[in-house]
Amino acid sequence: MKILFIGDVFGKQGRKAINNFLPKLKRKNKIDFVIANVENCTHGRSINLRHYKFLKSLGINVFTFGNHTWENSEVLEVLKFKDTVRPINIDSSFKFSNIGLGSRIYQVKNKKIRVTNLLGLDGNKQNKNFGSKYIRLNPFKFMDIFLESIKGKQDIHIVDYHANSTSEKNAFFCAFKGKVSAILCTHTHIQTADEKIKDNTGYITDVGMTGASDGIIGAKPETIIDMYREKVLHFKLEPDKSKYQLNGVILDFNQRNNKIKSIKRIFLIEGDKI
Repeated sequence: MKILFIGDVFGKQGRKAINNFLPKLKRKNKIDFVIANVENCTHGRSINLRHYKFLKSLGINVFTFGNHTWENSEVLEVLKFKDTVRPINIDSSFKFSNIGLGSRIYQVKNKKIRVTNLLGLDGNKQNKNFGSKYIRLNPFKFMDIFLESIKGKQDIHIVDYHANSTSEKNAFFCAFKGKVSAILCTHTHIQTADEKIKDNTGYITDVGMTGASDGIIGAKPETIIDMYREKVLHFKLEPDKSKYQLNGVILDFNQRNNKIKSIKRIFLIEGDKI
């Protein structure tokens, strides 16, 4: 069983990368199941219905999200589809907490694959979206309870842990290795080189980004640089137009006992041959 997880798809260049690389990647590596984080897909902010349908047509089986999930009004329709998994640890006080699910099971080659999406602790503040607010629940405490409730209900469990600090991501891995099949971290858009398997759990601190290769986290550098120079308070996620790249990992599982055999990083840039 081979599962491809694609790092944060950012803007038009990210969609181009999927269009040009994904079909070939699937054929060459005999991929059975594709998961992609799409919280930055539509102009850097969540995903609209048209882009969801486009990426689905290219072979993405499941769409995960993050802190920008609710920053496009059309996502409320997208999250009604069963191939979407939005952050699970959102407080019920959020007005859209009843739309979509944060963990789902998919049947693939007679195996039950669970996909779970979690927001990390970083920036655990109230956030304004559509005039509403959401509060993320502590992901460590949430996962302790959640794992008890789903024992024996899946063969393979993939977790998209969407957080900022590397130390928090490593802490989450240490806390839950041996309890899930893979912890694949997203959000920082810089692919790390620490992929490993411990206690039958695959891990990487950040899968990376699928988008413009020469920007800053896929965005135009100008306002981000100005923020660090203290000329502006916040940067704008304005997608860059440089060469596109695709970042991801391929997980290979033993079909007999469901244990992970390998985790392999993928880093492709526009012009690369597959």
